[in-house]
Amino acid sequence: MLDEHYWFCQPHAAEYNRSWNFFAGMSEEQVRQRQTEEAFTGGRPTWQFKAGRGSREAAAAASRGFFRDAFGIFGRGTQAEAAEKAAYDKRLGRLERTALADLDLDATADAATIRRRYTELLKRCHPDANGGDRSTEHKLQRVIKAFRTLRKAKLV
Repeated sequence: MLDEHYWFCQPHAAEYNRSWNFFAGMSEEQVRQRQTEEAFTGGRPTWQFKAGRGSREAAAAASRGFFRDAFGIFGRGTQAEAAEKAAYDKRLGRLERTALADLDLDATADAATIRRRYTELLKRCHPDANGGDRSTEHKLQRVIKAFRTLRKAKLV
């Protein structure tokens, strides 16, 4: 491979490198484009950091957002809250979601909120609180069953 490379001593290599022009033969526009590309990528080839549109990975990433800020380092925004709510919804089963709906609560309700709502609905739907009117008795039974379901799921 002696014919493919220059074999210089150090002083001659330094002189050759000083006079060598990487951009020789390029237009001014091509030089500017190369310099901009160099500033962004460091002169290395780059690829998009995502899967193809039809892949399982892309579908999974789209369903939960690009990333989840579990510790709140980047602040709380509507997108972060939506991702957190989606992750919380996935933990809940159909019974738990139905129980929360019976208590008129959404999936992000914490234990204290569930207890307060349960107590409020008990007082409102109990026949003794309604002067013996039994029209809300069915709702009362659903509220009690919902609270038991949530307690069994350790959400309360």
